[in-house]
Amino acid sequence: MYHSSSSVNQLTTLLLAHGLTDIVVCPGSRNAPIVHNLYQASLEACHQHSLRLHPVTDERSAAFVALGLSLWASRASSGLVAICVTSGSALLACLPAVAEAYYRHLPLVVVSADRPAWHIDQAEGQTIRQVDALTPYCRTYQLYTELDDCPLPATLVLQNNRLINEALSSCHLHGGRPCHINVPLEEPLFRFTTPALPVQRVIKTSHPQSATPLSPDIISLISAARLPALVIGQYEQDDLKPLVSALHANHQLLVLSEIISQTPFSQHMNAFDSMSSDCKELLPDVVIQVGGNFIHKRFIKLLSQASTTQVIRIGEEEECIDTFGHATYKVEARASLALQQLQNQLPANPEVQRAASSLHQSSRSQRDTLLASAHPLSLPAVIHHVTHLLAGRHDVSLHLANSSTIRAAANVIDDLDIPIFCNRGVNGIEGSMSSAVGYALCAEGLTVFITGDLSFFYDVNALWNVHLPSNLRILLYNDGGGAIFGRLPGLHMSPAYPSYIAATQSDENHCPSYHAEGICATFGLDYQAVDTPAQLSSALSKWLAPGSRAHLLEICPTASLSSRSQ
Repeated sequence: MYHSSSSVNQLTTLLLAHGLTDIVVCPGSRNAPIVHNLYQASLEACHQHSLRLHPVTDERSAAFVALGLSLWASRASSGLVAICVTSGSALLACLPAVAEAYYRHLPLVVVSADRPAWHIDQAEGQTIRQVDALTPYCRTYQLYTELDDCPLPATLVLQNNRLINEALSSCHLHGGRPCHINVPLEEPLFRFTTPALPVQRVIKTSHPQSATPLSPDIISLISAARLPALVIGQYEQDDLKPLVSALHANHQLLVLSEIISQTPFSQHMNAFDSMSSDCKELLPDVVIQVGGNFIHKRFIKLLSQASTTQVIRIGEEEECIDTFGHATYKVEARASLALQQLQNQLPANPEVQRAASSLHQSSRSQRDTLLASAHPLSLPAVIHHVTHLLAGRHDVSLHLANSSTIRAAANVIDDLDIPIFCNRGVNGIEGSMSSAVGYALCAEGLTVFITGDLSFFYDVNALWNVHLPSNLRILLYNDGGGAIFGRLPGLHMSPAYPSYIAATQSDENHCPSYHAEGICATFGLDYQAVDTPAQLSSALSKWLAPGSRAHLLEICPTASLSSRSQ
């Protein structure tokens, strides 16, 4: 039996009709009617295997788990993903993941239960102003609800139908967006008296796109450029690899991509890290910009200083993104359509071939020099070792925590042909592990997550999950604090640096104060630890092997690195 509330039943029907496949559910009484309905729907024969519920207790972690599920679903062309939370501050805990989804254009539905409006600001427990609580990152769609056992008027039933349809359709606007549906519910909450879900009107929206979105003026501008370049930041929507590879092979565009763009030639970016501002021959004069956030700050700075560069921004977002300060055109289109048009219409450019060869040689030399001088347990060396073991596999995805981890990976990864993800929408350390857990819940192959200690311990509730998947592999690089802060010039001069800024957590021998062994025992993960180079290869092989439980490998390099420096 389903719930007695028509608004809850309406919502359930339309979530299923719009293709909900996975929903993360958090404990609570006010949202229990919604969770009950979704659980009941998952048991119905007509919905069998089409709806999965994932219980997660900590709402902040749960929202990032939903984000990881949404990432997987968007790449697999699967359905919608949602999170359902109870009333009060539970909703506020979703805000970091909602902001991340907004900037990465991931569709994510937040369903929150609430009290009716007359309870708000009346000193009642678990009651806050939930409407627009997630702004400016998504809009709230506030439903109408029954009062005193009186059924909703037909006009309000129709209004609820329109609001729910509008909310769920909005997730696909502008390349993908989160949305928030708020459901006020009055007591009694736990009456399950409806034998079947109602039939509801489903409103579908379409977003037609031109197969040739770039105007003749833009094609002419790129064709006449001295050194036209395709610059790709974080990108997760389409598979652009074949198009990008063809544009490179045909010498039509110089490809400058980040490792989280899911495209090849990311090593070209590294060549700009040590490049002089006077080295103008390798700076493009026309840039086609695709995707989101960047890792290479030096590249952004050099391109921003190139006053003659013109930038053509291609993306489905409604904002006018001007990362380099030289935007000339904004084309609201799917990147794959624009790149296909460029492949069909651009001429070959010999300068593109020369620049690509120069950048390739420079970046390869930088990487080889870095690895030759690196300690075997340094973070770049460890990541290089891991990615060498993953090369050639088609059953694995790599997830990286922010700051030191993603930057070290960008320096040593050379066209690794597997999906690489990172929470770069906001660049926060929170939620990295939770997102990897969410992705692993649906992924068939291994989900490999590499993290530093601050990100790991901050997000440890990601492991508080009764369905923690056995295909999850976590590599914890525990050097006892935020190493990224040591790269900021002058910061070490502050006496507050070690304890209050970098959050250093090590003893008098420079060894980490906190370890993950007890955490793994609590949450049921297999655990290994490495603190010498001799242990690394065998530990990694065992860590990547199939198993019946998630597996964590903790690397504690501090003592080994300290002995070398002495």
